[in-house]
Amino acid sequence: MKFVARDSELEASLKVKDGELELGRGVMAENADLQAKVAGLTAELNAKATEVEGLKGELSVSIDKLAATISESVSLEDALHISRSELTEEKEASGCEVAGLEGRVKELEAELAALNGQLASLRAEDASRRSQPSMSRASANPVVPRHLYELWVYAEAWLDVYKAFHAEGWATKVEVQAVHTEVSASREACRYDPLTPDGDDINSDDANRLASDLWYKDAYPTEDDV
Repeated sequence: MKFVARDSELEASLKVKDGELELGRGVMAENADLQAKVAGLTAELNAKATEVEGLKGELSVSIDKLAATISESVSLEDALHISRSELTEEKEASGCEVAGLEGRVKELEAELAALNGQLASLRAEDASRRSQPSMSRASANPVVPRHLYELWVYAEAWLDVYKAFHAEGWATKVEVQAVHTEVSASREACRYDPLTPDGDDINSDDANRLASDLWYKDAYPTEDDV
């Protein structure tokens, strides 16, 4: 009976040991599975870390590019601001220049109007003189009066000015023709003098030549000529 009881105890103890052994095997299997998972996660973590390092490099390059783009944008804004300032200054300067030219044109027009008045007065005076025998072409005094000659030269110069204005688009053809008419009138005022160059031989470029004609210098010597 004692052996039977002893055998039963051993069997029970053996079953307990077998259970513990099976439990240990299960724990070992689970531990191995966990280790495999840990190894997989470690490898994945290392891959992610490598990817993060790559992304850091790309981010650094992108940051450098962004900084360069911002710097270029600032430079372009400065250049644009300078260009706008220069454009504004040029517009203001052009406006002042145009205003000055317009003012000068008005002054010239006023002078021309005054000249026209003088020429009208001279035409009347010349007509009166022509009606008198002493002022005919047979006059014993062949010298052209100084003021008539100077008005002629002045009118020729004005014709050159208005032709230049017409070439630049600042004067119309009608205005040029009006000045040309005044030039013709001033020539007519001098024609009674036989020493005056014939009107047909004089064109709009003769103002400087007229100013240096010897016949005029002989008639009106200056202090340098005396």
